[in-house]
Amino acid sequence: MKAINKLLLCTIVVSAFSTGLANAEDKIKIGFANRTLNGAFFNGLDQYMQKHAKEKGYEIITTDARGDLNKQISDVEDMLSQGINYLVLNPQDPEAGIRITNMAKNKGIPTIILDSDIPLSAPVITRVQADNGKNNVLMGEYAVDLFGKNPMNCVFISGNQGNLVGEARRANFVRGVMEAQLRKYNQTNLTVLSQGWGNWDQQGGLKAMEDLLVAQGDKINCVYTESDEMVLGAVLSLKAANKLDNVKIFSNDGYKKALEAISRGELQATSSNNPDTLTSAVIDVIAKHKAGQTEFPDYSYITPVVINKDNVKKYYDEKALY
Repeated sequence: MKAINKLLLCTIVVSAFSTGLANAEDKIKIGFANRTLNGAFFNGLDQYMQKHAKEKGYEIITTDARGDLNKQISDVEDMLSQGINYLVLNPQDPEAGIRITNMAKNKGIPTIILDSDIPLSAPVITRVQADNGKNNVLMGEYAVDLFGKNPMNCVFISGNQGNLVGEARRANFVRGVMEAQLRKYNQTNLTVLSQGWGNWDQQGGLKAMEDLLVAQGDKINCVYTESDEMVLGAVLSLKAANKLDNVKIFSNDGYKKALEAISRGELQATSSNNPDTLTSAVIDVIAKHKAGQTEFPDYSYITPVVINKDNVKKYYDEKALY
């Protein structure tokens, strides 16, 4: 009888030990290398990434590169040394992003790109982002609905030079405007007066708009910005110059403060780039990859949406983190 009890005890101990090993193996640790926390959007990415990872039972480490590509490289090196199973990267710079993804590949760690873009040569599972092409073509078409045949004399406020997402946004806005004008009126009537750089935040957007007003003054009747953080600064600048009523303004991201500006009539439209939806999609990709899925598209887009006065109530959530 004692021999049987000892055998049962050994079986239980071995079983518990094996279960512990299995649970340790099943535990997923994610490293999220964010490019910055300077701005509500990037903070939203950080907070929602933590929220959705924890809901799934995953461990997560997050870092803030503070807009410095060398710090982002260092952040990733540190996370790789901590034994992460997946890297989620919002690259500060496309070329540096390739270097980072190759670092992860050499350690056997798969990478998912979040929000920002990276060349197709980078070894990644997929790039999770808003469909900046469709969003901005739709926004360009909506701008033509508002302007009709009247000339559009636009200034652009962009994030930073070389950013692929920013390039895609403004190029497709122009495409949407010109295609709609040709389709409706058999001619184009768009002039891009100038471009300013707002570094993706409100203060940068304000300063860029101030400079553009000095340079272009009363010629401006259209403002396009690549992010809602920058557009809020542009709105403040236009208000201070008593020119807000003279321009129509278009932006990107779907920040709740921008939606409030739409409700007040200060902003005409923005596109949806919801951090909640984006990070949820990233966690879904990780779960599928962990389960054995190997085929993913180069780009995993969330649903394109342009938000304006007609649908803003549908998308506004006062309790949203972003």
